[in-house]
Parts: sequence; C-alpha cells; structure tokens
Amino acid sequence: MNLTNRLIWFLQISDLHLSIFHDWERVTELKEFCELTLDTIKPVAVLASGDLTDAKKKDGIGSTQYEGEWLAYHNVLTSGKVSEKTKWLDIRGNHDSFDVNNLDSPKNFYRKYSEQGQSHPRSYIYKVTNHVGMSLNMIAVDACLDPGPKRPFNFIGNLDENEILQLQSLANNSKDPIVWFGHYPTSCIFTSGSKTVRSIIGENPMSIVYLCGHLHTLGGLVPQMYTMQSEGFAELELADWKDGRTFRLLAFDKGSFSFIDIRHGQWPIILVTNPKIPWLTIRNMETEEDQKANIKYIRILAFSIDPIKHVSVQIDKEYKWRNCSNVEGSPLFITEWDYNTYSSGLHTLHVRVEDIQGRKHEINHPFSLDNSKPALKLFSQWPLNVYFPDVLLMMFVIASLANLLPLLVYRFVSKCTKCPWAIGELVTDLIGWVFPWGIYVKGKLIKDSFIYAYGFGQILTFQLPLNFILSHRLDKRMQSLPNTQYTFITSPFIYVDMIFFFLIIWQIVCCLWFFGAYGWIATIFGPLKTWSIFIALWLWNEIRKITINEIRYATGNGVMEKLNTN
Repeated sequence: MNLTNRLIWFLQISDLHLSIFHDWERVTELKEFCELTLDTIKPVAVLASGDLTDAKKKDGIGSTQYEGEWLAYHNVLTSGKVSEKTKWLDIRGNHDSFDVNNLDSPKNFYRKYSEQGQSHPRSYIYKVTNHVGMSLNMIAVDACLDPGPKRPFNFIGNLDENEILQLQSLANNSKDPIVWFGHYPTSCIFTSGSKTVRSIIGENPMSIVYLCGHLHTLGGLVPQMYTMQSEGFAELELADWKDGRTFRLLAFDKGSFSFIDIRHGQWPIILVTNPKIPWLTIRNMETEEDQKANIKYIRILAFSIDPIKHVSVQIDKEYKWRNCSNVEGSPLFITEWDYNTYSSGLHTLHVRVEDIQGRKHEINHPFSLDNSKPALKLFSQWPLNVYFPDVLLMMFVIASLANLLPLLVYRFVSKCTKCPWAIGELVTDLIGWVFPWGIYVKGKLIKDSFIYAYGFGQILTFQLPLNFILSHRLDKRMQSLPNTQYTFITSPFIYVDMIFFFLIIWQIVCCLWFFGAYGWIATIFGPLKTWSIFIALWLWNEIRKITINEIRYATGNGVMEKLNTN
C-alpha cells in the first residue's frame, strides 16, 4: 500500500500589509518565509489571501496605492524564487483596492506585481497536483469593490450576479476536491439576489473549506476564528502576518482534511492528519482504501530546518510514549495503534518532535472515532457565522432610533433629510456621493454596508450625546428662576457647556481624520461630520439665548396659560 499517494499539503498566508512607512520587518521576515520555510516544507501551493500591501499613508488615516509597497512584495517573491518552488496563488484584499479606479487603472499594481494578477485580475481557479497525480482545485474569490474607494468605506466585499455565476461555473467544472479562498470572510461579502457565497460553496459536493483573512482575529479577541457553516463546509479565518507573523499548514490526506496555524520561526512544525480533528466534519472524501489506512495508522507530518531525529506519540495519559517511523522520501511519520481502545468519546493525542539540532516541539491533538465533538467556542464562530451587512444595518437603525429617544422625552421635534453624508474625492480624480445605503461614484451605486457602521459611530459618539446635552440644558433652563443672574462659576450650566465643548473638539478631530482620508472637498461638503459642528454650535447658542417664556410657549404651556386667562 502506497502511504503517500493520497497526501497533499499546502500553505496559507494572509494580511501581509507590507508598508513603506511602518515595520519593514514584515518584508524581511516574509523573505525568510519565502526562502527558508518554503525550502523546508515544500508545499504544492501557497495561498496568499489578500491585503498584500498596506496602502495607508504615513499618518495612518489617508489611503492610496504605493508602488514601493508592491515592488517590495514583488522583489520578495522574485528573490525567494517562489515560482521555482511552489505555486504562489495570490488574491486582492480591500487594502489592495484602496483608491483604485478600475481593474485597468495604473494604480492597480496587483495586475503588474502580483503572481496571478496578469492572468487573473479577479476570481480564478487553479489545479494543484501531488507527485502521483492526486489533485485539488483552488478557487480564489475576489470580492473587492469596483471602483475601490479609499478607506474607511471599503470594508465589506461585494459580488454581483455575474461574479456569482462565474464562481458557480468555476466550481461546477471541478471533479476534484475544492479549496476555496479569498480575503473577506463569507460574513463580510454582500451579494444581491438569492445566491450567497455560502450557498455557492455549500451546494457543490466537492467543496471542503473556505479560507480567508481580513478580520485580524478582531484585535486579538478571537485568536482562533473557525466554524463549520450549516451549508456543510468549514470556514477558517487566519491570523495576520502584519502583527502576528502567522501562517497556516493544511493537508488533504487519504480523504481527510487537517490544518494547524503556526507562528513564523517556530520549529519543528507538527500536523496530525489522522486521527481527524473531531469538530472538522467535512464531506466524506475517503475511499475504501483510505478508510483502511486511516484506521490502521496514526499519521503525522513533521518539518524542521534540520532533519527530524524522532517523532513520538502518547494517547491520553498513557505511561509509555510510542516512536513513529518515517515514510521514506516524505515528511510523513506513522505508527500502528489499537484503535478499538479509543472507539468511543473524546481523546487527546500528544505528539513530541525533535530534530538533530535539539529543537523540540510538542502539541496536543484532540480526536474521536465515534463522531463525538468538542464544543467550539461560540466567540470563535460568531464573526464567521453572522452576516455583517445585516448586522451593521441593524446597529445603524437601533442607534438612529435611540437618537430619537431624548427628543421624545423632552418633546423636541426634528425632521430628517435625505441628503448625502459626504461629497468628495472617494477615489483619486473621482468625485463620489456617500449615502447611508451606498456610494455613488463613477456612474454606479456601490453597496458597502460599512457605511452603516460609520453612521452608527457618528450617532453613538456625537448625535446622541449632543441631543442629551442640549435637551438637558433646556430642562435646566426651564427649572431656573426668571431674571436670575449667574456668574460663570455659579452657573448651573457650566458642566453641561464643558461637556458640549469637549464633544465639539471630538467632532473636529473626526473631521481632521476625514480630511486625511478624503481631502478638502469631502471635508467641506460633509453634512454628517463638518456641518454637524456648525449646526451644533448654532443650536447651543440658540438654547443659551432662549427665554423661559419661549420654552413654555414651545411646549404648549404658554398657549394653555393664554387660554385660561381668556
């Protein structure tokens, strides 16, 4: 029996954020990855799932494409001779499309400097094959906005109906297992119509997994963001290279899929391919021969920059460690085991690996043979299971309704308008209009649900506090005695006014950030941000001058007093 004929392994790396302004070690350590790591692991492919460059200005606020960042990316791949070692499959992320007018724009450096950009400007499929002809199909999903606005309105991906049909066509022509990958999690891709990315992936019986990045482990809150989607495939978000220097090793072995996330520079690297990860219940791709091999052997991939000295395993709390033997010419180590002893419940396989230079690494691998599953932490799943366009819309609606509450409480009447939130150069040399429901630029409406998050932040941090401050000042004025004179120190309004001016300062800072992102035009013609300052100051001044009699008349008390007098 050939123990490696159905074995294939590959790598994923994501969110490189190569920058000409910050942390050049991202580049130098990527070069080390392309040389030392690829030479050691020898993967059939490397999936680079977006945000290859940072595209942010030095101040961290503005955004545009810098050719120097793309040259750094290109030079690393060229000097590392990655095309001679493996197949480098890269795809764009939202940072790679900041301020890109269209796919043929001279600013679309992905077309010029990436490995796949010249042949595949957007989504594509590529088949990888092992030494005996076993194949996997890799489908890259490009959901970047077109045109690509500057940040922050470029967070949610978008696939139109034509792109959905293209992905269906790519998948339907595959007779081999499919690994999908893209920058955006499926929760962050807006689609119109009945088809979603999840349904496209899930309806194809050959789909195994969707690999992504983008969320950066939510700032460290969710370091392992994995889930099994109800459509029947696994979705795995990878921590970033930018700050975490993380990459992922994946394998398809005898019909069984497995993976492990690794910190750059950690050696030896260990991946257990059998027994299986218990929660990773992908579609059954095992042949009868696969099932016999998987029952008979514990199977482990082990890599190090120096030859492996020994691999040993221990199950649960057994006293004895068992040595594994190497399958010649491969990184696979195996040992026979009495699987009947572990036929029920959850168990833990302890694996210890040491190379000839004394480098050691040990992992704990949970497994089960009767489909017992450990509960995945809910917090590790929700960012991938929710649908962010709906969540952001709901947040905006809730914040908008909450914004009305103080107005209702203080019987203040306000009217809403449907004017744009901002008008400005959203893409260099292209004037765009930002509405709550989308961005109108270059003659087309781009759906970007992140606008709701932007509006939610504005309401929560400015509009809502402003309403409370103004209403509270009115209430205090109503309660004060007519013709009472106050000094600055004894004024009952001093603390309210101080809070108000701190709020104005905060809004000015926000306007400066907005200026850094989109320039003068968007700042001047920005009803949501800039104009709010002047409206707030005008309202504060009007409230400061208003008399008690005017307040009473506005609330109806003055009218009632006149009627009673008559």
